Amino acid sequence: MISIFEKYGHRYDSSNLFNRFLEFVIVGFDQTFSPVEKPFSQEEGQACLELFRAWVEIMNEELDHREWYDALGEIYMTYVSGTGKKKSNGQYFTPMYICDFMTKILDPGEHVGESVLDNACGSGRMLLATHAVNPDNYCCAQDIDRMCCMMAVCNFIIHGINGEVVWGNSLDPSDYREGWRTNELLNVIGVPCVRKLDMMESKIYRNGLDMLKKHKESQSEKSSSVPNPADNGKQESQQLNLFYFDDNDEAVIE
Repeated sequence: MISIFEKYGHRYDSSNLFNRFLEFVIVGFDQTFSPVEKPFSQEEGQACLELFRAWVEIMNEELDHREWYDALGEIYMTYVSGTGKKKSNGQYFTPMYICDFMTKILDPGEHVGESVLDNACGSGRMLLATHAVNPDNYCCAQDIDRMCCMMAVCNFIIHGINGEVVWGNSLDPSDYREGWRTNELLNVIGVPCVRKLDMMESKIYRNGLDMLKKHKESQSEKSSSVPNPADNGKQESQQLNLFYFDDNDEAVIE
């Protein structure tokens, strides 16, 4: 894949070409046949097709001896982020063996039909590891970086993951910029697929709003109560466990 990027390097910045390649994959598997916002030129289409062919070959080879593989994340970190606009951001994804290790410790989604969330998904590799252990999960990914979200979407597609990816700030539950629903028809038509996800369809968005509402109600109750002098005005902090939803698909606050 790197050799293909270098082949077209005289014409395209690697970061821009990588972004167009991700869009190419998503558009190609779009079950709604939505029109392309920015049409591909003939040379762009050829470059993306070559990248897609190389990506599929890599995945076929790697998945012969492992449960999952994040080729996109590896290319992004080792090549694209070092030569394009992301160089100064210091983005480093969790090593794949650490993802497997954390999954074994936490065992998220061990019950069939659970929703598992990674709110800073990067290329989605934590959820790829989770899916490999518990393939019947509904995987939810979110990130503030759109390119990372598109990598996660493509990884969901090629690994057959049923779930959703949301582009937005996870620290602001109301921030919903774009979303994708992956492989909801995979068991019906037998073909990987994706479509744009409406805001109100998203479990991430709806559970985030519910969490925000409960938090505001809790703060309102605390402010209306008489403080205990022994507390010195301090309030007990709440921490949101963002690695999974509970059995009722509600965000868990601990």
